[in-house]
Amino acid sequence: MAVKVVLSDWNGTLIQYRNEMCVLEGVGLDAFRSCIPFHPMRALRILRARGRLQAIRRQGRPETDFRFIKDMFDVFNSMVISGVPTAVVLASFDRYARSIETQSRLDLRLLRVIKECHDAGKTTGILSAGYRYGIEKVLCVAGYWQYFDFCEADEFTSEGGKVVEFRLNIYRNKPAVLQRLLAERSIESAEAAYIGDSEDDEGCLEMVGHPVVAFFAPDEFKEECSRKYGAFVPDSEVSLRDYLLHA
Repeated sequence: MAVKVVLSDWNGTLIQYRNEMCVLEGVGLDAFRSCIPFHPMRALRILRARGRLQAIRRQGRPETDFRFIKDMFDVFNSMVISGVPTAVVLASFDRYARSIETQSRLDLRLLRVIKECHDAGKTTGILSAGYRYGIEKVLCVAGYWQYFDFCEADEFTSEGGKVVEFRLNIYRNKPAVLQRLLAERSIESAEAAYIGDSEDDEGCLEMVGHPVVAFFAPDEFKEECSRKYGAFVPDSEVSLRDYLLHA
C-alpha cells in the first residue's frame, strides 16, 4: 500500500546524537550556574548528584538498559533539576538549539525528503523519547519544524514557574504509542513508514508496512532490520525519496 504517513525517530535518526545526554548535560550545567551565588545548598546538591551519576555509570550497565536510564533520571530529577526555574531550562534548550554544533548534527538528507513528503500531502511526524521542546527548537532554527504535522515526545513538567521533573514515558513504549497515533488518524499500519536507528525502534519497524533504517544507524543494525523486517536501507537521499514518494 502507498505511504500515507511518514514517522521518524529523533536521536540517531534526524540528529546524529544517539541520546539526549548532550542537551541534558547542558541543562544540568545551566542549573548549577543559576544557583550561584544565591542558592548554595542547591549548588551543593547538584555537585553531589554528579558523583552519584558517575557511580551509576561505573557499574558498567549497557546505556540501553531501561533500569540504567531510569536510575540516571531518578538522580537527575531529584537532585539536579527539581526546583530549578523553568526559564533557566528553556534558555538552556534554546542555546542548545542555536549552537552550530547541534545544527551540524542534523541529517539534512532525511529532512529534505520529509519536507518533500509533507509538500506532497503525506502526514509527517516524529515519535521520540527525546524532549519535545528541544526537538521543536532545533528544527525551528534549521527551518524544518513547519514540515512536521506532529511531534510525540517526552516532556518536562513545571509548577509555579519551577521544573518538577523530566518525564521518561516514550522509551520502550513506542509500539503502543505508534498504534495510538495511527488509530487517531484512521491510518492502517500498512500505509505507514517509520524511520529508526536503534533497538527501541524495532517494534515500530516490525509494525509498519514501510520500515526504513536511518542513514546514521550502525551497519549491523541496518543488516539485522533488513533481514528481520524487510526494512528498506537507503543508500542515498535519492533512493529514500523514491521509496517514500513512490512505494
